[in-house]
Amino acid sequence: MKDPKPLQKRAHERRPACLVVKFPHNNTTCYGIVKNISEKGMCINSGVCLPSGAFVDLIIPLKNEELQLPVNVRWIAKTGDFYDAMGIEVLQSSGKYLKIVENFTQTP
Repeated sequence: MKDPKPLQKRAHERRPACLVVKFPHNNTTCYGIVKNISEKGMCINSGVCLPSGAFVDLIIPLKNEELQLPVNVRWIAKTGDFYDAMGIEVLQSSGKYLKIVENFTQTP
């Protein structure tokens, strides 16, 4: 029997996070909580999930402004019969976004 392939490490380390984000869905604004974050993406828990493959502008509320990030929904996951998590790919990051990522430190 062959040894299983070793798991590939991600190109960018994901860090635990707790960050509110907003996104458009069906002519309304929905909210989610970022569970983990990296330079190229994040996992968002939400009561509403966008379909896999959707392209939207994700909004991160900051102190005096809102940061808009173009993103792609790479995957969605469900707990039981309810979709409640989305894997998000950041298509175009900015210095402000990278600063947000840096602010979340790795927990031991």
